[in-house]
Amino acid sequence: MTPTPHPSSPSPPLHPWPTRWVKRGILVWLAVLAVVAIAPAYWTGQWPWVVAPQVTQIDRLQPLREKGLTLPGWTLESHQVITINKQEWGLNEYVALDPTAPVQQLAVVLHPQPWHSNQPQVEWMDLAGAQNWQVDSRQRLTFRGAADGDKVQANFFRGRSDHQAFVVLQWYAWPDGGHPSPSRWFWANQQSQLTTRTLTPWVAIAVLLPIPPLADLNAYESLTVDLGGLIHQQAVAVMTSQS
Repeated sequence: MTPTPHPSSPSPPLHPWPTRWVKRGILVWLAVLAVVAIAPAYWTGQWPWVVAPQVTQIDRLQPLREKGLTLPGWTLESHQVITINKQEWGLNEYVALDPTAPVQQLAVVLHPQPWHSNQPQVEWMDLAGAQNWQVDSRQRLTFRGAADGDKVQANFFRGRSDHQAFVVLQWYAWPDGGHPSPSRWFWANQQSQLTTRTLTPWVAIAVLLPIPPLADLNAYESLTVDLGGLIHQQAVAVMTSQS
């Protein structure tokens, strides 16, 4: 009789290492990585989720309000700190060194970020309200703070009161750009927090050129763009200086 074949039992799977050893090895490796990552914070007590981002340049901003800016080609004739809606601004009045310059006088009003937690808000409304301006010919101008610098946009308009009229240029300046809208600063600030865990400093800048009440605003556009670029460049130089 032919023997009846018995089905062979399946061979056990081959494991070079026991599965539980592999799992334990992975857990140990992850634990080592975690210790390496948190050890510096443990010894210093500075946990990344506890220490709030700060403006590293905060100490350099206050002299902008207290002393003003040095502008090549212009002499600072007077400086004073004024209060507008409980906020301190630096009011700086300049006279051109060149007696043939198309504009002989200008004013630069500066409100640097007071503290790490302060954000740009309604500075332009405060300034216009304090001057009791009637605003017309509102436009948006673009310029560069340096020859190869980032583009800066600013509000450009005529501000008139009962006794005087000005060409007005206003924007928020920060190291990598500038814009009159606080939302543009917000996105620049978000990027700084994600990449360097720091906050982006800002300065509110308003430039005032006295003009005749019925003067053509477009005739001052080129001059205003040049002045805006110069003032932005000088403000950023103060913000980013190493001294």
